[in-house]
Amino acid sequence: MNKRLLVVSLALICSSVVGAQTQSDQSSDRSEPKIKVKDARIIVKDKSKPVRKAIEDWYARNIEAFNAKDVDAIMALRTDDFHTMTPDRKVNTRADMEARTRSLVGRIDHFISQDFRIGDIEVQGDLASADISQKTIRMQRLADGTLHKVEARAVQRETWKKTADGWKLYTVDNIRDGGVFVDDKPYNR
Repeated sequence: MNKRLLVVSLALICSSVVGAQTQSDQSSDRSEPKIKVKDARIIVKDKSKPVRKAIEDWYARNIEAFNAKDVDAIMALRTDDFHTMTPDRKVNTRADMEARTRSLVGRIDHFISQDFRIGDIEVQGDLASADISQKTIRMQRLADGTLHKVEARAVQRETWKKTADGWKLYTVDNIRDGGVFVDDKPYNR
């Protein structure tokens, strides 16, 4: 009985996917969905990767906002309940992170580069998470006011929430593999 229900469900999903594709056959840039059965669950994967594309677009806007040193634009890309968790389990609220961002961009003269690599994206309902490898190089003033080349890198899990205004950053945690270099030398705070 369960197998018969599974087969009927799979057939319905396949026919709705095929029907949807026939309507959009003129659009050649769409990939065919991948359908598989795993542990008696039907999994339909959209190979056009709309979530990845949305997050890549989010990063383009985030980089642009940081280059412009526009804290309001940076924070507009984050949810109202945005928060981070440091490796020592300290939670930073949205207000904490806004103050920290204002302080950071106030010390940055300009960015040399900002590089973000998005790992595999896991989507669960209105949340999407991925490990992000990031590396930024910038000319930044240190506490003594002197200008230095600062390179910062880390790997961290970032989670975005789908909102009425699109995907926004919801939380950052599992921060690891970080390092800061000042004038190409390891920096210990």
